Amino acid sequence: MTANNIHANCLVVGTKGLLIRGKSGSGKSLLSDTILEAARSRGHFAALVADDRVLLNGESGQLLAEPPKVLEGLMEVRGTGIVQAGFLPNAQVHLIVDLCQREALERLPEEPCNKETVLGVVCPLLRCPEDDTFSSVRLIRWAFRHLYSNSPDYF
Repeated sequence: MTANNIHANCLVVGTKGLLIRGKSGSGKSLLSDTILEAARSRGHFAALVADDRVLLNGESGQLLAEPPKVLEGLMEVRGTGIVQAGFLPNAQVHLIVDLCQREALERLPEEPCNKETVLGVVCPLLRCPEDDTFSSVRLIRWAFRHLYSNSPDYF
């Protein structure tokens, strides 16, 4: 199957893959870095898969992500530049996070997570405010608790 190259970040915390989508400058890299550091500081496994561009494949009912070869192990740190970062060569996506304008978010949604079909695979979808790392981390933490109640709090 041909991979879709999308504008997003992907990381793994504990055993869960997280795909973070958003426009340029919406805070994808800062959110990714914050989650990675928070998980590691709590003694959990956390690793970058891809920053800025992600190749997605839908195989065997799983949404799989990997970095484009040219971007392997690279992460943008706004104001510093491109830095080297340890990375995983691939991951299964368990949650999609869309960073969007705060006005587009429901204050009290009926369901904390929606669903989206990507390449034939149905995934939980969480919408978070762009450029608000604190609120996004909080929402992602609650989504993980809701979706994966037997998992530890990774961050």
